[in-house]
Amino acid sequence: MTSQKKIGWGQALLILLCCRSFGLMTFVPLLSEDFAISEQMTAVVISAVIQLVICIPLLVFVKKFPLTSITEIAGRKYTFIGFLLIAVCFIFFVCETADSLLSFQIFLGDRFFKTANPYLWIGIFLIICVYCAVIGIEGIARSSTAVFIILIIMIITMGVTSARDFDPVNIYVTAPSGTLLFAVIDELAKNGEIVALAFLCKYIPNKFNRTVYGLLIGKVIITIAVLTLIQGVLGDFAMLTDYPFLAVGAYAGVNFLQRADAVYLVVWTMTAVLKTALYINICAGLLSETFPKLRGNAAISAVIIYLTALPFLKVNTTLSAVYGSLPFVISQIVIVFIAPLIEIIILRKEVRHEKNTSDIINDSNI
Repeated sequence: MTSQKKIGWGQALLILLCCRSFGLMTFVPLLSEDFAISEQMTAVVISAVIQLVICIPLLVFVKKFPLTSITEIAGRKYTFIGFLLIAVCFIFFVCETADSLLSFQIFLGDRFFKTANPYLWIGIFLIICVYCAVIGIEGIARSSTAVFIILIIMIITMGVTSARDFDPVNIYVTAPSGTLLFAVIDELAKNGEIVALAFLCKYIPNKFNRTVYGLLIGKVIITIAVLTLIQGVLGDFAMLTDYPFLAVGAYAGVNFLQRADAVYLVVWTMTAVLKTALYINICAGLLSETFPKLRGNAAISAVIIYLTALPFLKVNTTLSAVYGSLPFVISQIVIVFIAPLIEIIILRKEVRHEKNTSDIINDSNI
């Protein structure tokens, strides 16, 4: 069983931070939509607090039922409800992965490979990710350590080499403009990796809470650091560029490495492979729970992801651009908050009922 595989809480933390960093590589602050940098930073902190609240039922669930996932218990005890929950989770990870791949494709098409066939290279990319997913969660965890170290080195290098272009005057605080709620929703939608916590928990034998707290704190630190770097170096120019983080990398390249964009591409590709492989691995696990005799679950998941992305690929857009941020936020609440909460309540009632029944039987025997 997959639950026999184990990873440390720190490895799970690095996996999810790498997944979050994938979005940061093409992070476009809402500055062009009349959002101030202070409002964007406030949204980052508020979204982390909201996600902490969302994760409370999951933390309680893991404490009471360690080394299992929310779908495994639901599937064993309640066939229809379990199937429905598995379907919701599967759809979420398919859509999240397809959205990430489409974002990846648009970025590469805009900046690096304008004449490349997107249908072909996304197919090849998914084949690579299927291989990584089949290796298993332990292999993904080992890879995440190296990827995270490289990522942090790149960010630090960009910060150091751009230091002389950094102007503190660009970092300013403005009065709230009434758009903070939209910024919070947008930030929450970009942090869908917390849903993966509901499935990684079955591989973490202890200290799962450290993974949750470390992820939320780490995301805030990294995101605010990137925001500060973008605004401090680019200033108002950040509103005009499509990919501000890449623009900061170009500034760093002038001072340190002439082809910093190539390094940027390599690091971002590694985070893309890691995130996609993890989500395909989770999708494959969900298929295994529903259809135990089915083979090639990772490949089947990749084909479904490819078919989901195909219509959007034709019009060169993403799922989040078409459907907005709200569906991704609602999915987080349903999977990470509502589902574990309902399971805890129902299972607690069952335990009490069994205990009362046992007491009655014992009394009658006496």
